[in-house]
Amino acid sequence: MVCCFCAGCATTRRPVVPSGQPPGQPAVVISSAEEVQVGRSMAREIVAPRYVPWNNSVEQRRVNDIGRRLAAASDRRDIIYSFQILDSPDDNAFALPGGYVYIFRGLYEKLDEGGLAAVLAHQIAHVAARHVLKHMQSALGDEVLVGLVMAGLGRKDPEVSRQIAGASDAVFDLLGRGYSRQEELQADALAVKYLTRAGYDPYALAGVLESLMKEKGKTARTFEMLNAPVRTGERIRKIGQEADAGF
Repeated sequence: MVCCFCAGCATTRRPVVPSGQPPGQPAVVISSAEEVQVGRSMAREIVAPRYVPWNNSVEQRRVNDIGRRLAAASDRRDIIYSFQILDSPDDNAFALPGGYVYIFRGLYEKLDEGGLAAVLAHQIAHVAARHVLKHMQSALGDEVLVGLVMAGLGRKDPEVSRQIAGASDAVFDLLGRGYSRQEELQADALAVKYLTRAGYDPYALAGVLESLMKEKGKTARTFEMLNAPVRTGERIRKIGQEADAGF
């Protein structure tokens, strides 16, 4: 039995396995509201000390507009998504539990509107399918996850703060490694669906993957979107099939 903390009490909850959850992953044992608190804590305690937002209000507004349009077309609308450009030359993007989505300036500057929408849709898909939350739970354990919930609610505890600080490297290592084959294929399929619903080109994600694959051949940079145990060519082919099928 797992303890689950909410704003005013501690309760116990039987783990619930969401439909479509990849086999072997732990059950999600926190509510959407608690997941948002986890993401808020990670954004404040783990991301903010490493990266600063890009000081460009015009481009940030553009990301917000595209991201919110895609979020409104997603399968998960019980949370409020947050989108931010980080001032880093890296070509990457990632998401935290609860709808916190980040894209690095280096990647942002290389994308047209369709490509940007594709990257954001892919990250929204990971949030919607709770991939990132399940990986964090598996890697960090329930104790740290509960600590993140409590910190998100503003309950400061020195021991919890030390645990969160100690988890920083593990979080970024996890984000950099990417997701499982099934999770990436599911996120690709969901992204195509969200792009179609929102009125964007559903084939744009395939174009982004092709561009990143060429870029990866020129540099030693690591891209989370390419770090799946599935060949990029297979993903591009399946994205095309999903887009052809339509929604």
